[in-house]
Amino acid sequence: MAKIQYGISLILGVLIEFVLVYTVSLILGFGFYTAVIMISALLLRINTGGAHCSTYNRCITFTAIYFIPFSALAKFVDIHFPLTFKFFVSLLLYFIVLAIVKNHKFYKIVVFSFVLLNILLFFMGSIFGVKMLFMVSIGFMLQAIMITSFGEMMIRIADNVIKKLGI
Repeated sequence: MAKIQYGISLILGVLIEFVLVYTVSLILGFGFYTAVIMISALLLRINTGGAHCSTYNRCITFTAIYFIPFSALAKFVDIHFPLTFKFFVSLLLYFIVLAIVKNHKFYKIVVFSFVLLNILLFFMGSIFGVKMLFMVSIGFMLQAIMITSFGEMMIRIADNVIKKLGI
């Protein structure tokens, strides 16, 4: 029974966190970008794990601080840069993620599949597909950072700063 309660509380916690960050992003005008990036990061995080804040409120705060600027940047790049730029940036991010998740065989296959799909969609001229995979690559990269020592250090520092702010 305890495992079921933990699972339900985890799912509810993630949903609440997503809805709060998504709502802020929606108000700021880039909710779709945030949704795609956060869901992509979550899909990678499920089995890779990663650094955590010490409290749920700090986690929500850090998540907003971490994902919202990158979502805004994704929208900016999407609007102001050509498809070729997004294609090559996403390939670069995917290859960095591949290097980070090298010990996770399943995710190596998943990320490599996204690389192949990105190449296929680019040469097929699928503008929407390449844009989506650009956002997915950002989400994967943001999560991949969390399984590195740099990500752990970043979370530790952010957790302490947010704690000092009284959150």
